[in-house]
Amino acid sequence: MTVMFVTTFLMALVIIFVWQKSILVASIFLLFFWVIEGVYLSAAFLKVHQGGWVPLVLSFFFLIVMYVWHYGIRRKYKYDLHNKVSLKWLLGLGPSLGIVRVPGIGLIYSELATGIPAIFTHFVTNLPAFHKVLVFVCVKSVPVPHVSPEERFLIGRACPRPYRMYRCIVRYGYKDIKKDDG
Repeated sequence: MTVMFVTTFLMALVIIFVWQKSILVASIFLLFFWVIEGVYLSAAFLKVHQGGWVPLVLSFFFLIVMYVWHYGIRRKYKYDLHNKVSLKWLLGLGPSLGIVRVPGIGLIYSELATGIPAIFTHFVTNLPAFHKVLVFVCVKSVPVPHVSPEERFLIGRACPRPYRMYRCIVRYGYKDIKKDDG
């Protein structure tokens, strides 16, 4: 009910700023629907003491879980952003990265669209071998409805040619269906 209440208010803002209608039209819309939604909302509040508190507690619990998840993802991205591997350090290792390079293609997923993620130093120092070709894959959602297939993949070098390290940025619009078969 509260979501409907807030959505009606946001719709009034759309009427004013997007549709360029008068404030009077938006106020009439807002008043009409808020009266109807206010009746439903007050009826829901009257049922809280009779067991209506359970959905409130569950929604608060899930709100906390989603907030903690979002906070952790944001902190991880900031950490990766501030602790990127310097290209100077990587070039100092040489084209073989100081380890055995085996045939094949290695994919390393990262949220970073530029630079080498910090986790890569962990791979280099702890793994005895790595693939000859390394691709840093980044999947991004862009603020357009659809991204055409020709513009979906942005591929470029992450290091000079002998290192065989590339970056692939996969872009999806907010209405695109994400497929893993590409």
